[in-house]
Amino acid sequence: MDQEAMTRFDRVREYAGIPLVINSAYRTPAWDRSKGRSGTGAHTEGVALDFKCNTSKNRYKIDDALNREGCTRKGIAKTFIHADFSKTNPPRQLWTY
Repeated sequence: MDQEAMTRFDRVREYAGIPLVINSAYRTPAWDRSKGRSGTGAHTEGVALDFKCNTSKNRYKIDDALNREGCTRKGIAKTFIHADFSKTNPPRQLWTY
């Protein structure tokens, strides 16, 4: 994992004030491609985490903390939130699963 990204995610945890359970972190490009993905996503750069999240209250806390840390690439799902600090993928992205 990228040290700068991990430092930023640590601040996100502090801002959120709740434990952040990680569902997914670094993925090799080969593993990513084996799942039908591009192999070039933020997880393969070591700058992305997926956090377990299944309540509206915690979803808000995590999203607010990510905003405070300047995270502009997020995905929101029913049971997790994806966040990354990719410098190679387009900024200001928000998607749903």
